[in-house]
Amino acid sequence: MRHALRLLTTTIFLPLCFSVSSAAYAQSDLMTLLQQRLTAGFTKLETSCGDDFKKYCSTVTPGEGRIMLCMQAHEDKISDGCGAALDEVVFQVETTADHLREAMNSCRGDIDKFCATTLPGQGRLATCLATNRASVSKSCTDAIQKVQDR
Repeated sequence: MRHALRLLTTTIFLPLCFSVSSAAYAQSDLMTLLQQRLTAGFTKLETSCGDDFKKYCSTVTPGEGRIMLCMQAHEDKISDGCGAALDEVVFQVETTADHLREAMNSCRGDIDKFCATTLPGQGRLATCLATNRASVSKSCTDAIQKVQDR
């Protein structure tokens, strides 16, 4: 399995999900929760893959995905512990991204209905949905709950 490639692809996609999900959900606590989960995953990778990183990628300048590309280039040499951590984190990130996409699709109509005149960005759509929470569709509410419960 291409651990690093999958993680690289997912971590590039996830920030897009964060920006989309903030528009799709009206609870700022959810974004905090998602950011904490992502941070915990990367902390786990730092712990599990630190030796592999030092061995293969210590001269790489961080940023723009260069470290993940380096890890991908040396994927056949990484330790079993690092590989297992990559698998786990990739699964968690992919699952979260899937649930965020589902929430965005489920809440799109509610955003159009209740927040059509609200400018996106800086949590304004999320605030609008929070204001209209009692009227938000069950499918939107259920999809949001699924993200929270993950």
